[in-house]
Amino acid sequence: MPLEKSKNIILSYQGELDFETIGNLIGRLQQIMKEEGERVNVYKKILTVMIESLENVYKYCSDFDLSDIPENKHTQFSLSHNDEYYIMQIANPVLNKDVKKIKNHLDCINELDYYGLKKLYKNTITDGKFSAKGGAGLGFIEMAKLACDKLNYEFTDLNDQFKYFKLIICIS
Repeated sequence: MPLEKSKNIILSYQGELDFETIGNLIGRLQQIMKEEGERVNVYKKILTVMIESLENVYKYCSDFDLSDIPENKHTQFSLSHNDEYYIMQIANPVLNKDVKKIKNHLDCINELDYYGLKKLYKNTITDGKFSAKGGAGLGFIEMAKLACDKLNYEFTDLNDQFKYFKLIICIS
C-alpha cells in the first residue's frame, strides 16, 4: 500500500522534520479545519493523530544520518479527505534492526478492539518500559484508539541499513 496519490490532499509535507516544521504543519491544519468548517471533535482526533505520528518520526529519526537515503525517501506526510473519512499517511526510514519490533507492536495493536486498546494503553503507562527518548509505544496505541480502522503499514527495502516504513490511518 504505497502512499496514495489523491486529488483530495489537503495538507502534505516531505523532508526532514524539526519542531518548527511540526508547529507549522499544526498551524496549517488548524487553518484548514476552520476553512472546511470541520467539527471540533473531528479536528481534535486528526490533530492528536498528526502530533503522535510526527513526533514519533521526529524522535525516531533525529539521531540518524540520512545522507545515503534519497530525499524522496525521507519523511513524507499527507492528509487527504474523501466523503467518509480523513486519511493520514506518514512514511519514514527505519533501521532494519527495529522492523521486527515495530511490526510485532503494530500487529498486536491491530488484533485488539477499542476496549482492548484502552487496557493496553493503561497497562503500558503503568508497566511500560520507556526508552531514553521517552517512548513506550504509546503513540501507536493512541493512534489506533482514534482510527476508524486498523493501522495499515508496510516496510520496503531502502539499503542494507534502512527500510522505508509507511503507515496509513483513517479517521472518521
